[in-house]
Amino acid sequence: MFDRARVAALIGRGEILAAYDIAHAAVVAGEDSGAAAYAAALCLARAGALDFARSEYVRLGLDRLDEHDAVALGARLLKDVALRARGARRLAFARASIRQYTKLHRRFGGIYGAVNAATMTRVSGDAETAASLAKAALAIPPAQDLVGEAAYYDAASRAEAFFLVGDLDAACRTLSRAVALAPKAYAAHAATLRQLEMLCRETGSDPSWLSPFRPPVCAHFTGHILDMSGDSALSGWALRKRVDELVSAQRVGFGYGGLAAGADIIFAEALLDAGAELHVVLPVERQSFVAVSVAPFGETWVRRFERCLAQATSLRFASTDPYLGDEQVFAYSSQFAMGCAVLRAQTLATEAIQLAVWDGHVGAGPAGVHADLSYWGRSGRRRVALRVDRPPPIARRTEEGVGPRRVMKAMLFADIQGFGALRDDQIPVFVDAVMGRLATTIEGLAAPPVHLETWGDGLFLVFDEPVDAAVAALALLETHQALDMRSLGLPRGLGLRIGGHYGPVHLRTNPMTKSLAVLGAHVVVAARIEPDAAPGSVCVSEALAGALATFHADKVSCGYVGRTQGRKGFPATPIFSLTRAI
Repeated sequence: MFDRARVAALIGRGEILAAYDIAHAAVVAGEDSGAAAYAAALCLARAGALDFARSEYVRLGLDRLDEHDAVALGARLLKDVALRARGARRLAFARASIRQYTKLHRRFGGIYGAVNAATMTRVSGDAETAASLAKAALAIPPAQDLVGEAAYYDAASRAEAFFLVGDLDAACRTLSRAVALAPKAYAAHAATLRQLEMLCRETGSDPSWLSPFRPPVCAHFTGHILDMSGDSALSGWALRKRVDELVSAQRVGFGYGGLAAGADIIFAEALLDAGAELHVVLPVERQSFVAVSVAPFGETWVRRFERCLAQATSLRFASTDPYLGDEQVFAYSSQFAMGCAVLRAQTLATEAIQLAVWDGHVGAGPAGVHADLSYWGRSGRRRVALRVDRPPPIARRTEEGVGPRRVMKAMLFADIQGFGALRDDQIPVFVDAVMGRLATTIEGLAAPPVHLETWGDGLFLVFDEPVDAAVAALALLETHQALDMRSLGLPRGLGLRIGGHYGPVHLRTNPMTKSLAVLGAHVVVAARIEPDAAPGSVCVSEALAGALATFHADKVSCGYVGRTQGRKGFPATPIFSLTRAI
């Protein structure tokens, strides 16, 4: 029996793919449940598999249901296509979404359908009619007894309508009232902000009026570890006072970084005392990290580390291995934390900044405060550094006997769901028409993979840069979506799914084949993501999504869709849908 409450709870927590698995299983089992079909299509849409969601919406008969949720989803799918399209396609889908939103409003009432019809009319280019529809929407009496987010959305819809009629003062007042109705509903606020940002682009308006309504800032924090001399510049109360003032002045509500003795722990304590969320990213497993980066400086720092970690909202590991002398893992951990801060800021439609405690010295090696500042600086985002006066820190000693260092690579695993059910007479057509077309796409990439392996319907591609992997994944997906499976005599349900990750790997020579082999724990991470991607979508790790969000938000977009299922003892990890930027 389809568990509607469980699926709704999963969707509410953002665990989209887990919810999809339950709904899809109910549909496959033949349960005559419009709720299961609706949940499956909704999850696909939120996972970024828009074309597949539209196909399933029709195949599952949702387009024939006279129910509020089904009609609203149909309108939302048309709207999403319109906003991702250009030219005639954008206009055609905008008009189709207007008809669906109008149907929603006339059939079920309320302000949601009315305002969205007005918004999409403005997207279609008809400003006068959009204003007229928005004015009519404002005349709709507010629903009674609304509280929390429901009350927020009603008021926020009215703020959107005021913007469409050109009354910016009323839009500001109404949006202020909306936020006051649910002051901590940051995800809801972000949805409204993104809608209004889109309208500002459509109308050529300055979006700066939205700044007061943005959630608190997300920050990556970085600073020097202590040295064995005691390092009074990093351990006195004077620095803590400066950090407190910085956190307050920058309105930081969410902080991401490490927890080494010194500036990291000072930042963490300041964030917690300010009521901000602390999100810790450790480069190696906990015991090893404490032994290397905390314990050598005394039990007082260990206790402070433990107190911060106990109050942290989340804990992530760049690697679950012990520290073996490879500094690359510390650089990767910082980059991972930076990406997490940027992703959270994008999710909340707020700003991502970097806060640092820096002595002004250029460090040696791939890791350190200067390396963090340089990496962040490439993104063009704001950074604020508190300068401290101290001698150059002693470089971390590399342990002897450590093998070859790892290198950073972006990886893709892909396969085609349903391949195993093909008849033997269908295999030659599949290889020539499907795999052959994918091969042509790979050969035509401006930045082809530096390594490629294939088996059956499976692909493993390795790239030097995250953006090259992202471009390749989307090109492969679009190539597959353009194939007419029916004309090829193949099942229409053959869906390409792709998983991606970014991390340090070993480059070795395969002793069997004498060819290059890309190996390591991070290859396994990439492989574990692909089975959890919805057919017709690309899902990537938080590390890859963060790198893309930090530097390539103009090209691609990553949205959280849930966690992997943690098969065969592997921990569940967050994953993000990858789509082209609007």
